[in-house]
Amino acid sequence: MVIKLYISSESANKTIKKKQQTILDRLTTRGVPFDVIDICSDVEAKKFMQEKCALKTGKTPLPPQVFSDEEYCGDFEKFEEYQEDNNLDVFFKLVTNGVDAEAEKTDEEKEVNVEKAETPEKAKVVEEDHEKEDAEEPAEKIEETSEEAADTKEEPVPTESA
Repeated sequence: MVIKLYISSESANKTIKKKQQTILDRLTTRGVPFDVIDICSDVEAKKFMQEKCALKTGKTPLPPQVFSDEEYCGDFEKFEEYQEDNNLDVFFKLVTNGVDAEAEKTDEEKEVNVEKAETPEKAKVVEEDHEKEDAEEPAEKIEETSEEAADTKEEPVPTESA
């Protein structure tokens, strides 16, 4: 999932430039991966932004506008509301209802795999395989860590006595 920030590089409006920079700074300091899309140099991107924003808000959008992949997150005012509430992860759609979006996506993938199974028995096997993978992952990490620790221990060096 990539955040897409639609900006205008040629805006003479200082307020717009300041808003754009504020969101850029926040994304950078949080380490969130993002793409900057300049609507001045990409007519198709400008059209996409205007159509998606108008559908959600009913008004003509001005930059900056924020999307999570193709899903509209909001404008600067909405960004500020979420920032004041310390909910930027929700604004950027990085989490939903306090749950990590990637973890939620994995659960959805499991459901799709179960739905694709031809019989209830196969569905149960697919579900058990996913549960087994989830359970085995931490154990493998613990074993690797234990092996690494064992490799770093120094064995006593025998000394010859005269």
